[in-house]
Amino acid sequence: MSCSSEAGTASKRMLRVMVPTALALWAFVAMGTTTNYSANLDGRYSSTGQVLLSNGQLAPVSQSVVFADGRFYSMTRNSEAIAEASGRVETDFLGRARLVVEEGEISGLAAGSELDEELIFNLLYGKHKGARITLEQVGACLYGVETQQVYCADHLVAQR
Repeated sequence: MSCSSEAGTASKRMLRVMVPTALALWAFVAMGTTTNYSANLDGRYSSTGQVLLSNGQLAPVSQSVVFADGRFYSMTRNSEAIAEASGRVETDFLGRARLVVEEGEISGLAAGSELDEELIFNLLYGKHKGARITLEQVGACLYGVETQQVYCADHLVAQR
């Protein structure tokens, strides 16, 4: 057998192993990013407080989200603006929960609003269809990375 035919046979064998392995890995990743995460999150989470605006004023804020059957339903109130959103809960490749917005609406956001541009951006992003909000565990609470919101399980809030 010549050297070139041995190399051809070896590369064919390698392809026979690599292609199925790559397809299996791709399928694993695809399944891992759409797994239902709701079993660990089901329930109501909320927070209330104040946000320091860039002009030095404090604005009241309250946030709540309910997880049920692989879905989420949220409401955020910043001063007079109310943002509502709903969608599905997924996990990312690292196993973190990710909210995928399917519907959203904002009411009470006036053109002359004194809210910061960053707060307005976060409200608008959180209601945008297709937006993805990664939830990070912070102690006993969840932090929405892209919208900078904190949600704590209601049974934990009641104990404080």
